[in-house]
Amino acid sequence: MPALLLLVAVGVLGALQPANAATPQPDVAYLNAAHQINLTIIESAHAATTKGKTACVRRAAAQLERDHSKLSAQELDVATRLNILLPTEPSATQRQQLNAVAAKAGTAGYDAAWLALQRQEHQQYLALVNGELPISASPAVESLAEGAKPVLQMHQRLVAGTCKTTSVTPVVPTGDGGQHADAEKARARAGVILLGIGAVLLFIGKSISVRRRLAGVIALGAGLVMLFGGQPANTGKVPAAGKTAAEREAAVPPVRLKLPGVLEASVRPVGTGADGQLQVPKSSADVGWWAAGAAPGADGGTVLLAGHVDTTRGRGVFAALSEVPVGATVGVTSGDGEEHWYRIVARRTYKQEALPADLFQGAAKPRLALVTCTGSYDRAAHRYSQNLVLYGVPVD
Repeated sequence: MPALLLLVAVGVLGALQPANAATPQPDVAYLNAAHQINLTIIESAHAATTKGKTACVRRAAAQLERDHSKLSAQELDVATRLNILLPTEPSATQRQQLNAVAAKAGTAGYDAAWLALQRQEHQQYLALVNGELPISASPAVESLAEGAKPVLQMHQRLVAGTCKTTSVTPVVPTGDGGQHADAEKARARAGVILLGIGAVLLFIGKSISVRRRLAGVIALGAGLVMLFGGQPANTGKVPAAGKTAAEREAAVPPVRLKLPGVLEASVRPVGTGADGQLQVPKSSADVGWWAAGAAPGADGGTVLLAGHVDTTRGRGVFAALSEVPVGATVGVTSGDGEEHWYRIVARRTYKQEALPADLFQGAAKPRLALVTCTGSYDRAAHRYSQNLVLYGVPVD
């Protein structure tokens, strides 16, 4: 009987052990450290939206609060799945630093102190995501770290030295080879030649046989298709844009994109550079995910994926995007292995410097945007004149 009671006691004690004990330690260590940094940045940013002395600091604080609220919500989502209990407060040291900045509220030194704290916390966060913990962690946690990196790098530019913010919509340069434009030109020239041949066969000569007339009609038809059928027309209804809470855009970042029968590619998180351009992956075989936007499976926001149409080395991963029809399905795999499916519902072409700002700022309901380059090609500037955007909505 004593032995039986001992076994029961051991079983009860085992059941009472914290859930973190069964979770790989890199997951626990990374999520705890990252979450406390996010809590610190969110609290200080929220205060600075009203206490900042300059408009620039107040705008930067609002941006940081939104972006880090999303990062925090991502961590909470993954932690819940892994049965990890995250801290709810900054550490004692972080609390002291927050109090020191708060004590300067209303003084000329507040903005400088706030910016200094942001630089410190972002440096620590980047050291964490670039360290060994994410490499040793589960795929979901590793994807969180990778997704945070470009956001942190963009924030570092906001708070480096004096405050810097911008309200310009990012440019998405996804083609610098010109092959796509060359192919369109060649197609147009071939179309003109076929139209000429068709006209000769149909209208030149006194006696035109049935066979010759048929050949002329075929040549005219082929010429018209090649001349006017290359550039995809705008079609379908664009899913509504709109503001949404940062937490509604939070989910595990994407790692893989699949358009059945068209392409399958790796997805890399990207941000904007100092020049305001989206830093599309250097590899023409990879797709870039706008890391400050929504992730697949989120309750709201735009999942923006951009890929090269071509590069100086040849065709890009999105070279065939113009051929993808409305109604096609697209699969996006998250870092946790979950696959999310979307249906293409609209196609739009925009001037490259006039992409809709809402592509980068969210949507009330979840949607997908696949972006590449199209239009004429400027060989001196190494850029296309337009962007092609395919919009999708989640498959029910």
